[in-house]
Amino acid sequence: MMKRSALCCLLATLSLAALAPAALADPLDDRAAATFSSAFAESCTAAFAEDGSLIEPPRRFDVTMSSSFSEPEKATLWQFRCNLGAYNQTDVLLMWTEFEGIVPLALAQPAVTVVNEDPENFESPVKEVKIAGWTARNAVVNGTFDPATGVLSATGRWRGIGDAYDAGDWVLRDGGLQLRHYEVDASYDGEVKPQLVLDFP
Repeated sequence: MMKRSALCCLLATLSLAALAPAALADPLDDRAAATFSSAFAESCTAAFAEDGSLIEPPRRFDVTMSSSFSEPEKATLWQFRCNLGAYNQTDVLLMWTEFEGIVPLALAQPAVTVVNEDPENFESPVKEVKIAGWTARNAVVNGTFDPATGVLSATGRWRGIGDAYDAGDWVLRDGGLQLRHYEVDASYDGEVKPQLVLDFP
């Protein structure tokens, strides 16, 4: 009887140990994953396996967000993989704060018009890149977030060799990501020669 009792205790201990990682998981991560799955299941085709589970977990960042109106605020960001292309990957960013809960982050960016010397040939020399309007997107292209500075950097390659692209920097502040820098290289000439579209201090 003693041996059987000891064996039962050992099995119970092993069972609890096996459950420990799940018990210690942050429920906030589960809520973020559920929010992402609910909102982006149809648009983020590279994020989900056939059974609806995430193919890979998001990157998580615990940061302090600066504010113009109050004391700095604790925030958590998740960067979820969304879609994959030949040379671009898009991700979706969610953020949690005590005030707003979990929300998706939108990225403001200028809509640009490229003026070529030959309007019929997009590979001809670029005369001008001008802002034609503004838009906001819920996905970042080839994005990298630096939790130390709160800056998100992104570069969208227009073709594989990367000589034509658009790139921007956004800083986490006042409850969202604020556009600070944006440049475009619209010349398909094999060289990296961006034109500055905007730059805020």
